[in-house]
Parts: sequence; C-alpha cells; structure tokens
Amino acid sequence: MAENLYKHPEPVPPASQLAVLPFLAAVDGYLREEGDVPGLRITMHRAVSREGDGYLQQVCAYLEESGVNANGTVGRFFPVNDRIMGAAYGSGTIWRTHHYDSVEALHADLHDTEKGDLSKIPVSYLAIPFLGPQDQVVLILYADCNQLNFFADDERVSRLAAMSNGLCRLFDWLQRDPFPALRNFPLQKGEPITGKTGLYNIHEALPNLAAPKFAEVFSFNYEAAIA
Repeated sequence: MAENLYKHPEPVPPASQLAVLPFLAAVDGYLREEGDVPGLRITMHRAVSREGDGYLQQVCAYLEESGVNANGTVGRFFPVNDRIMGAAYGSGTIWRTHHYDSVEALHADLHDTEKGDLSKIPVSYLAIPFLGPQDQVVLILYADCNQLNFFADDERVSRLAAMSNGLCRLFDWLQRDPFPALRNFPLQKGEPITGKTGLYNIHEALPNLAAPKFAEVFSFNYEAAIA
C-alpha cells in the first residue's frame, strides 16, 4: 500500500505548502551563508491519515539551489519507519549523519545497506521532528546534501532547532488567532504503517538537543476557509 501511494502522490493544499516554504527558504539561506552546499535540498513532511492508516506525506517540493523542484514529489507518502525520517518519527528525536573522516569510510558503512551506486547517494542527512502537545510528530524537516559532515556540526543543527522553535511559536499563535480565510483543519490520527525501508547505519540521534515542539498544534493541514 505505501509503495503504491509513493508512486501516486495525492494533493497537498496550496495553503499548507505556502505555510512552510518561506521557512524552508530561510533555512536554505542560513545553510548557504558561507557559500554553496553541493546537492543541498530541503523539504517538509507531515504526519497524515489515509483510510485509517498513518503515513508521512511530503508537504512541499524540494528547495534546492536552483529554486523549488517539484518533479512529482509533492504529496508522496512514506511508511513511518522510512530511514532517517522514520527514526525521527519513531523517537521524537533529531537525527543526523554522524562524523566521518572520509567519504570512503561512510561508503564502507553504507555498503551493507545500500546496494546501488553509492556515488549518487547524499553523504549528509538531517531530520528534525516537530512535536505536538502530546509529543506526537506533526512535521519533519528533512535535508540532505553532498558535503561530508555538513550536519555533524553541532552549532549548525542547534541553530536549525532554534529556528524551528520559532516556527512552532508562530503556528501556535495562528492556531489561537487564525486569519479569517485560513484554517488549520485537524487531521485524524491513523494506525502507523511501516515498510521495508529501514535506517542507514551512518546516522545518530541527538537526545540532548530537544526537538521543536508546538503548544497548540496537533496536526498540520492549512487550507483556505470561508470567511
């Protein structure tokens, strides 16, 4: 079921996409502060329910150096244990690729997990879960790039977590005092669906860095509303 949903994305309300894209643009700007980051791409996923089943769904296109690259990615569904996103979902903890002395060392660890062309696989990953009031995962910020140890920088990840907390405060305020023609319509909770895609063994959790947390937001589904 999850595989079919991956191949056949379902629409995400434009308001939900527009709600996160400016934030991702700010994240992109910060990450490129010192120059280009090869292969950097950033997106957001949300926890959704479909016919009673729970998945992760890509909220918006990848933000890349050339701009927004939709390329059929918006609305894709993933099982909740999908690699580093799944680790962030299951633990409610920030995950990243840990430090390596060389790309060769990273590829050696990847060899047993990934059978394809390793040169085409990013070498740095990051997943930041956004937790709801009951510690459920509402959103996951996902990023990857081809620069070794890019997310192994503690200060960089800490600043991204701080930016994410700012986004939580903004949407908490909008939840209490929404715009007249915009509402965050609640999503039902589904039974989490897992798949065969497990976690690469090149990643690590950051239990000492708290994940960003909403005080008011239980799910993420912004749509235009009748004023």
